Amino acid sequence: MACFTFFKFMMVLSNLLILLGGLTLLGVGIWVRVDKGLFLQVLSPFSTLDTQFVNVCFFCIAIGGVLVLLGVLGCCGAHKGSKCLLLLFFSIILIIFIAEVAAGTVALAYSSFLNCCGFTNYTDFTDSYYSEQSEGSYPPSCCQLDTAPCSQQQAWHSAVQGCLKQLLKALQKHANIVGGIAVGIGGLEVTAMLVSMYLYCYLDNNVS
Repeated sequence: MACFTFFKFMMVLSNLLILLGGLTLLGVGIWVRVDKGLFLQVLSPFSTLDTQFVNVCFFCIAIGGVLVLLGVLGCCGAHKGSKCLLLLFFSIILIIFIAEVAAGTVALAYSSFLNCCGFTNYTDFTDSYYSEQSEGSYPPSCCQLDTAPCSQQQAWHSAVQGCLKQLLKALQKHANIVGGIAVGIGGLEVTAMLVSMYLYCYLDNNVS
C-alpha cells in the first residue's frame, strides 16, 4: 500500500508539472499566433531573427496540447484511480515513444543519405532497375557535378561514398549528443509507462 501511495503521489506531481509545461507552451503558441505584432515587439530587443520564432507557434501549440492531454490523463487517472485513464495515458506515451524512435531513425537516415550513393557506392546501381529505366544513368547523388544525367564515368570520378559509410560516420559523430538525449527522453517515457502500468495492475488486482 505504501508503495502504491508513493507512486500515485509521484504520478500526480510529475503530471502536474507536465500539465503546467503544456499550458505554458500552449499559451505562448496561441499568443504568437493571435498577437504576432506584440510578440515581435517583445522579442525584438533580444534577437534579429524574430520572424523565425513566429514560425514555431504551431509547433508550440501542438506539443503544448499533447502535454496538457497527458498531464490531465496522468493526474486524473492516478488521483481518481481510474484504470481507463491510466491505460489511455500508457497507450499515448507508448505511441509517442514508437513515433519518436521511427522519426529519429528516418531523420538520421535522411540526413545521412543526402550526400551518399548506393549502399556501398555507385556500382550498386550498375545494371539495376533504376539504371534500366533511366537509360544507363545514375542517381544525381552519385555525381558531385551539377550536370545531368549522371553517367558511370562521372560517378566514378566523383567517388561519392556509400550510404552505409555515411550512416556510420553520422552515428559516430553525433553518438554522444543524440544518444544522451534519446536515452534521457526514452528513460522518462519508459518510467512513466512503468509507473502507470503498475498503478493500473494494482487497481485491477484490488478491484477484482
